[in-house]
Order: sequence, then structure tokens, then C-alpha cells
Amino acid sequence: MRLAHQAITKCLNVQEGENVWIQSWNHTTDLASEIALVCQEKGAQPFITLNDETYWIRSLEGASKNFLQTLPSTKAAALEQTDAFIFMIGPRKPIDWNKIPPEKHELANIWYLESNKYLDSWRKIARKRLVRMLGIEYCIATREMASSLGLDYNEWRKIMLDGCLADQRQITERAVKLTKIFRECSKVNVETSFGTSLKFKLAGREPIIGDSIVTAEDAGKGIVKFLPSGFVEVAPDEDSAEGVVVYNLPVYIHGGEKIEGLTLHFHRGRIVEYSARGGVECFEDYLKSSQGDAGKFGFFGLGLNPCLKSCFRQDDKVLGGVTIGIGANEDKGGKNRTVRGRGWWACMNEATVMFDGKTVLEDKQLMV
Repeated sequence: MRLAHQAITKCLNVQEGENVWIQSWNHTTDLASEIALVCQEKGAQPFITLNDETYWIRSLEGASKNFLQTLPSTKAAALEQTDAFIFMIGPRKPIDWNKIPPEKHELANIWYLESNKYLDSWRKIARKRLVRMLGIEYCIATREMASSLGLDYNEWRKIMLDGCLADQRQITERAVKLTKIFRECSKVNVETSFGTSLKFKLAGREPIIGDSIVTAEDAGKGIVKFLPSGFVEVAPDEDSAEGVVVYNLPVYIHGGEKIEGLTLHFHRGRIVEYSARGGVECFEDYLKSSQGDAGKFGFFGLGLNPCLKSCFRQDDKVLGGVTIGIGANEDKGGKNRTVRGRGWWACMNEATVMFDGKTVLEDKQLMV
């Protein structure tokens, strides 16, 4: 019930008389019920719908693309009467992408992000109606997902819950302070004892705050927020990256594979050399399949959540963590383009980060 209160009270600030649409998967109905009960306590009207896993998968496999990309009139009508939309992240089992035709991959979007005809229609209504939207990423921590990623299920689930229950006001306040630094500074240096030495420039683009407090301004822009949360990201000057990036944290791939010790050498913003202790083939697959600007410097981010831990699928949000991304960054206001808008990111910790010569991060401690 603590998670339900966090989502409804702290994140969505649901008020008496509001209509709250709760979208569940088969494995998240208990949480959906708890959220609905908290809505009742607030005097709000809950509306629960089920995204059945079997039906969802079989539709992706067999239904026409035209059918899948059409927003049903029933859903459109419900959204027109919705004040807050809270959705669980699923499905329970890993998706077998080999069974889904490639032209339908973009329609298997469980995050209400990116762009396709279905989501474009959804967002048009949501922005007009000022629907506040929150995704519960905690729900992705299932036994099946843990097994496919080589994670300890019980530990992953606990860490995800702790991350959801972190002080959201504190995360937001720290994010606002960091955003000011991102806006005002121009040169960034990232150094680690294990080999990272990277310099790049910011391009005056607006940073993205990844907190969990959903405002009316967010709703007007169609922004979706998530639990757990905690980061600030920005698309820098893509051509400015010079130096070496060593990711000391592994990158987990579904099926139990992982990339360890990935090292990237940048010159004028492009990767000119790369290596890894293990799993480098997975990284090469990304470069070959994404093409375009797949090997170009894409974004930079700092983590803010004090309750999350590294190596549990939330590395970009862990307090003191540093994310370096490559490839597509259009969603962050950048100019990189790749096939299907694909990007790549991974993280490191124990880094020292300086903005215009002033230390902002050192020994996992943020100086803000």
C-alpha cells in the first residue's frame, strides 16, 4: 500500500472528484487494486483496465499493422474523461522478438513514449485533456525477467521498491539545482580511476529532468514519468566528445548475456575504436542494425536516486552514477538519427565530473 500512496499522493497528487485510469497486466492486479483503494480514499473515481499478456502477444504476432496502430474509439472516449493515467510496466515474461514481425516492433511500446500512429493519437488527446501520466516500472521486476537477465529476483524487487519509495521532493529539488548547472555551463570533464577521460561541450539545449512528480505543465507537454525515477540528462554538442569512456558497470541483455568492460574511444564526437572484456558482439549488433549516427555521442546524464543500486536495470538513476549515451537523441532535442530511432547507453560509477572546471560529482557524492 505504500507504493500505491506514493504514486497517487506524492507523484500524481490526485484530488477529490478526479477520474483515475489504472491500466494493469495480469501479474499486477493486486497493485492495481491497492491503487484503486487509495483513489477511493482521496474521493477520486478509479477505472481499472487489463492488458492481458496472452492477447497482447498474439495480437502483435497476428493482427494487421493497421489494426494495431489504430486507437480504439472506446479508449479515446475514456481518455477524454481521464485526469490521471497510471500504468504498470509489463509483460511478466520477456518478449520473444523473433515471433513478432519487424514492422510491428515499434507498436510493442509499453512505455507510452516514442512515436507511432497509436501513440501520436493518444498523446494528442492526453495533452488537450491535461492527463497526468505515470508508469510503474517496479512491475517489470518479475521472476521470469530476473531469470532472463541473470538477476536475483528477491533483491531486484526490493531495490526497485526502495527506489520507488525514495523522497520524491528531494530528488526533484536536486534535479532542479543540477539543471541550472547544465544550462549555465559549457565544458564538461568526466574522469575515473579505471580509464575514463572524456571532454565535451554542452550545446545550450534544455536538460531533461527524470523525476516522478507529474505536474500540469508535464501533462500539457504529454510527458510521461516513471517510478522509480531520478536523473538529469542532456543532449550535448554531438561533435565535441574527445577521449575515452570505460563503463565499469555491465550492460545486461535479455537471455542472460551481458557486455562487460565496454570501452569507447571518441574523436570529434564519433567512436573510432571500441572493445569489451565480454559480449562485444552485442554492441556490434547495435551498431550494424542502427546505422546512421549509431556510433556518435548522444547524451550525458547524472543519477539522483539514493535508494537504488547499480546492476539492477536502473543504473542511470542511481545517485552518483554517470550515463554516457550514443546514437539517436532526437527525444532529447539532439540531431542524431538512426534506423528506428535507436540509441545505446551504459553507466559508470566512482567518476569525477567537472563543469567549467568546478567539481560537481566526486566519490558518488553530488555537490549540489
